[in-house]
Amino acid sequence: MSKYISAALLSSALCLTATADPVLEMMRAASAEGPVYAYDMTFDDGELQAAGRVDPTQPEGARIQVTSPPEADWDDDFREGLAAIEKETKGDIWCNEFAQNIPTDAKLLAQTPDLASYTFTPNPDSDADKTEKKVFKKLKGTATLDKMDGAILSFKMSLPKPFKPMMVAKINTFEMDVQCTRAPDGRTYIEDFSMALEGSAMMQAFDQKMQRQITALYPTE
Repeated sequence: MSKYISAALLSSALCLTATADPVLEMMRAASAEGPVYAYDMTFDDGELQAAGRVDPTQPEGARIQVTSPPEADWDDDFREGLAAIEKETKGDIWCNEFAQNIPTDAKLLAQTPDLASYTFTPNPDSDADKTEKKVFKKLKGTATLDKMDGAILSFKMSLPKPFKPMMVAKINTFEMDVQCTRAPDGRTYIEDFSMALEGSAMMQAFDQKMQRQITALYPTE
């Protein structure tokens, strides 16, 4: 009997392999390795608006060279916001990082000879806490991939309806929209990023928006 069970399991495994989406497989197999680039970036979160050049290879405190606004116009809030952004700047601009959020059961939504679009409930980030995991279960995700190599060309997440992850907090709206383009080495990077989050916590309303755009890349070697 065992040989028949083994044969059935092998047959099932072969069927699953045969039906695996080749574009999603290429996405997961894509290498994240490549050169580090400096880049020109604009940033706007409603309170801090700035433009400058970012070089992740530089030590903290020297990574961002602000071109706008002029330093004479900086106030303490601007300096604090700039320091917070610089502390988190590690060159993580690559769209393949979103591969972890795209599950294996993502459904093909549409395709052309060159592109494939998918819809899915996104996987939470690997470091997501309990509350974030609850939120991810309520989100709708979509992504567009290049059928040539599985590169991610766009990635979106949104909350279809309001959700209370805990008694004292409610998220009314959440939208994240990422548009990607090719770097000189072929990987795709986040050219445009926008995020909007609105809700309340501890009886206090919040409404956060952020936009970031990378306008040019520069080799660092």
